[in-house]
Amino acid sequence: MAHTEQFAPVILSDDDIAQAMELSAEAGWNQLPADWLLFLRQGRVFGLFDSDHLVATAAIMPYGDNFAWIGMVLTRKAWRGRGFGTSLLKTCIAELESQGRSAWLDATPDGEPIYQGLGFEPVSRFTRWQGTGTGNRGNAPRPADAAKTDAAAIEAANIAFGANRSAILRDLAARCPAAHQSANGAFSFGRDGRVATQIGPVVGTDDTAIAGLVDHVLSALEGPVFLDVAERCRKLTGLLKARGFTRQRPFLRMRKGSHGIPGNPRHTAVIAGPEFG
Repeated sequence: MAHTEQFAPVILSDDDIAQAMELSAEAGWNQLPADWLLFLRQGRVFGLFDSDHLVATAAIMPYGDNFAWIGMVLTRKAWRGRGFGTSLLKTCIAELESQGRSAWLDATPDGEPIYQGLGFEPVSRFTRWQGTGTGNRGNAPRPADAAKTDAAAIEAANIAFGANRSAILRDLAARCPAAHQSANGAFSFGRDGRVATQIGPVVGTDDTAIAGLVDHVLSALEGPVFLDVAERCRKLTGLLKARGFTRQRPFLRMRKGSHGIPGNPRHTAVIAGPEFG
């Protein structure tokens, strides 16, 4: 009998958030309970249990009618190497195929060969940059026409991404107002995290405006900061280097399915994170 045959995937609920947090914290990931709650509210999280003990997870976040993101593929250290993560990945893929959706994900180097073996193809690359906000502009007060700015930011982010994820963007904006800013046609969001504030998505059509906006946001934040930056964004990368940020890890965006690249990737400089796309 294969290791996974005695375990059947189940759909997680709010009652499982504490155990899900144990998995992501053990892996050193940045998620908070609020992130798991987004998946439970807006998507679906599959889990494998040994008795009452959650040992592995994988989540789906659907976007529009044509595609969805797979993320939060985690297995407790003591249970790794037994095929649990791959089993849940296959569950996610089968679910999306039954819905007629393409599957997308952002893979770490360790995950790339696993996803390739399941039929995923490379699309683009991102790099996580890690550093510290300078926090010398207070809390970067929101403009007087904040509601108008919010609507414009959400519209621009949705267009760049290629699907309506307004509920997620509103959640991010509320969680980290200092990162939710706009300037010269560029827009940014962010969220608090277990390890660091995560800036993203950041969208816009002008690289100089994007770099200037991120500089403003970094001057409003205090403490550790992560940004997952598109490989093409040279000006933003230069800004981060000048601020003392360092490369933490690469991500390879991958796709499985017939639907093409959603939205306009050139207008996304910083993604929301590998779990959200």
